[in-house]
Amino acid sequence: MIPIGLLGGSFNPIHIGHLVLAEEARGRLGLERVIFVPARVSPHKQGQPHAPAEDRLRMVQLALADNPAFEASDIELRREGPSYSFDTVRQLLQASGGAWDISFIVGADTLGELATWHRIRELADLCRFVVFRRPGDSPTALDGLRGALSDEQVAAIAGRCFDMPLVGVSSTEIRRRVREGRSIKYLVPEAVRRYIAAKGLYKQ
Repeated sequence: MIPIGLLGGSFNPIHIGHLVLAEEARGRLGLERVIFVPARVSPHKQGQPHAPAEDRLRMVQLALADNPAFEASDIELRREGPSYSFDTVRQLLQASGGAWDISFIVGADTLGELATWHRIRELADLCRFVVFRRPGDSPTALDGLRGALSDEQVAAIAGRCFDMPLVGVSSTEIRRRVREGRSIKYLVPEAVRRYIAAKGLYKQ
């Protein structure tokens, strides 16, 4: 089996925190590669202002260009409707002919909503969730998964929780800084910063 990492999200825009998370996961888990999957419509972020899908994908591609272990996938952008991770993982496993062992990389802040994910129990059987915690993340966040997942699935996730370096940056903060005319240099890869400026993204 080929160990593959999967990192999904709006990437609106991608920033250095995403890259640090992916590299930490790659090193800790011995992943052959990490696939970044921008969502067309995130079920948990509907109503939030998004840059166009093609721009978000292009920014991911630019951010990953110098790391051969990272790649961008447009699998969710090619599907209509909400971007359900269950559909994505199932499609990727089918395309790999069952050769991939997928680690689904999430931050501890995602655990609070994981129980509401589409077909979450089946998804947890298709892949292994790997959680990365930042200093200050709640140690009881896993409690909210009980009932949505089996005790065995919750225990498996609990055994795959890791600490990661603290990177105090978020896509929301980056969008706010652009809107206010403030610098985002070093918060995103330089190629992404130039793309945002050239396209005039996040000005409003």
